[in-house]
Amino acid sequence: KAKTVLVLYAHAFHHVKPLQSFSKPILEGYQSGMRTGDKSMSMWCLLWNVVLLYRTGKPLKLIVEQCQASITQMDELKQKERALCLRIMLKLYLDLMGSSNNTVELSGKAMGKK
Repeated sequence: KAKTVLVLYAHAFHHVKPLQSFSKPILEGYQSGMRTGDKSMSMWCLLWNVVLLYRTGKPLKLIVEQCQASITQMDELKQKERALCLRIMLKLYLDLMGSSNNTVELSGKAMGKK
């Protein structure tokens, strides 16, 4: 179910449905993946949940908090590729908030560096 939800909501339905309606199904896909042991697809759903927050205009502070929590979970589940994708997005969100000293390089706290 997680893979189906991800494919439909991340790549197809955005042409015919409002993005604001995607959060619940994406989170259900995440939960389904976790229940069935499909960590990879579950983490993709979690990543897309953060993307949806940004695309639907939620406050950057909320997005950063959700992004950081998701990265922590991805690291714990050894889903390094998804965590790296979110770290890059986190860097963008921090740059947009003016919280980054270097807006040109992928470095600093967002990238897991001090």
